[in-house]
Amino acid sequence: MSKNRNWFQTLGRYSLPFVFVIVFVFNLSFGTVYVSPLKIFQLLRQESAEKYMIWNLRFPRVLMATLTGIALSLVGNIFQAIMKNPLVDPYLIGTSAGASFGALLAIYFIVNSIAHVSIPTMSFIFAVIASSLSILLAKKGNVVPTVHLVLSGVLVSTLFSAGSMLLLNIANKSLVTGHVWLYGSFSGMTFRDLIVPASSLGVFVTLAFTLSKQLDAMTLGEKEAKSLGINVEALKWTFYLLGSFVTATFVSKTGIIGFVGLVVPHMARIIAGPKHSKNLLATILIGGILMSVCDTLARTLLNPVEIPVGIITSFIGAPFMFVLLKWKNGVAK
Repeated sequence: MSKNRNWFQTLGRYSLPFVFVIVFVFNLSFGTVYVSPLKIFQLLRQESAEKYMIWNLRFPRVLMATLTGIALSLVGNIFQAIMKNPLVDPYLIGTSAGASFGALLAIYFIVNSIAHVSIPTMSFIFAVIASSLSILLAKKGNVVPTVHLVLSGVLVSTLFSAGSMLLLNIANKSLVTGHVWLYGSFSGMTFRDLIVPASSLGVFVTLAFTLSKQLDAMTLGEKEAKSLGINVEALKWTFYLLGSFVTATFVSKTGIIGFVGLVVPHMARIIAGPKHSKNLLATILIGGILMSVCDTLARTLLNPVEIPVGIITSFIGAPFMFVLLKWKNGVAK
């Protein structure tokens, strides 16, 4: 059994990079107009409407979907480590809903000339408020029970989603595309949209790999981590604030996309094991693959009608969460 598991993990680790590249190229092929993978690269040497469609419209969209999957998955992985809770992700603890509300509020202020504010900054502020509120509501002494965190996260997410709906109703025609922040979409992405989210993700990835051993220690418990000389509070708040900012920069562009940050870290640990030096890379690859595939399904399943990508990820994530909760309760008994 152990040999089969090791073989599976080795196969998974070595095949993931190839799958990642193949999936990315094939996602460029599919859309309203199908373009073969071979032709995609041939288009680089010619000027045509197809080249513009692939490299100026479809490429930034697929790239944003891939980076969003990486970001949400990586933040979910780190949050699960620092909070020692396998059911934590930016969606479930309200971070995404808070970031979405902040982005909509900033847009509302700008559109109605109330104030000129930064959309990523407002998104970040409300992301931190929402996730902090979830943790505070769930906390019992120094412990944050899993079920309590999930329930408080649902409560806070509902609260901020209701706030977003209220804003949309008040704004009426001035926020006609505001529904994007409630269901998630990569439609209309440009290279300019990628700059801030990709930069914040680059910093987060670098820090995560640099401090991977400290994250391993955190999964053992705070006392054990402190005994190894790790400044636990500094580590937690650094990743908590930076993770919230990364989530906010992506959500402010794409809207709320749920369950990716919950599902992918568990897949990564199955393939790469518990050590963060290995499963962080697996998280990046699986997250990019999953989200880009979900986006391709969202824009092709009912072509020319586009399904919000958050609906696709929810169909995958909700059953997974149910199985995870049942398994955890079974272990607890």
